[in-house]
Amino acid sequence: MPTVDRTEWSKIYAALSNDERRELLRYLKDVHVAQIEDVAQQLLKRESGSAEEKSDAMKIRLHHMHLPKVGEAGLLTWDPQQNQIALTALGSQLPAELIEPRLGSSPSAGDREIALD
Repeated sequence: MPTVDRTEWSKIYAALSNDERRELLRYLKDVHVAQIEDVAQQLLKRESGSAEEKSDAMKIRLHHMHLPKVGEAGLLTWDPQQNQIALTALGSQLPAELIEPRLGSSPSAGDREIALD
């Protein structure tokens, strides 16, 4: 794994503190490159309700919250112009244990984050 300083580890752990972001990373490990629509559909498989409304809400969360947070941690690259999301070398080397769902996590837990001080 590339050398990572303490500040970067804080960003990585903050990015991994959210169920939806961990699912995003698991999905990218499988497909390597994806578009935001594909990622949104993958994340929505865990939820119930109106597919179209939830899809729009998920795309907004991805665009404004999850992709910037995971990108800032150096785990993925995202090109909004090309609509492509891909893991970086660091992201592809994350141990599977770090991106597994938390025990007892529920679909609604995806919006909650763990505070890291």
